[in-house]
Amino acid sequence: MKSRKWFITAIAVFSLGLVSVPSGAAVMMKVGVVDLQKALNATSEGIAAKERLREKHEGKQGQVEAMKAELDTLEEKIKSPVVSEKALADLKEEYSRKRTQLLQFVASAKEEEERENQQLSSRILEGLVEIAQGIAKEEEFTLILEKSGSGVIYFEEGMDLTDRVIKIYNERFQGEKTP
Repeated sequence: MKSRKWFITAIAVFSLGLVSVPSGAAVMMKVGVVDLQKALNATSEGIAAKERLREKHEGKQGQVEAMKAELDTLEEKIKSPVVSEKALADLKEEYSRKRTQLLQFVASAKEEEERENQQLSSRILEGLVEIAQGIAKEEEFTLILEKSGSGVIYFEEGMDLTDRVIKIYNERFQGEKTP
């Protein structure tokens, strides 16, 4: 899959070089790169969102541990040799029900965490791309490549706009809080 992205990027860059121009005229391309993943993780909003997600995850993990402890207690009771057959059947049924609840809780929590992460990331990425596009238009870049996913193998240090994009994003969205 990565090689396909690299191939598509290479064709796009090569095609830009073949734009028809009068013979003898030189085409000057101004190319920049942005590492959107780094920018996402480095914006103040991204850092705060990650921290909120981590705190939520830890809270859910506490609930999971409590549910597991309850299952362990039930399992010990089931293993007890002094439990009647009726009580044993009830304990096994309760164990099965609570185990199912645990599995459903874990699946639901994971799904919720992924959904929230995707929503937050998507909103921040839109802002980052908008800023990169603004820089490109303002400074007449011909092409801006996404560094981490496009197959960029080499670029000159001065072509990397990531830190500028992060700075502008933080300034522009400083007062806004993520939901």
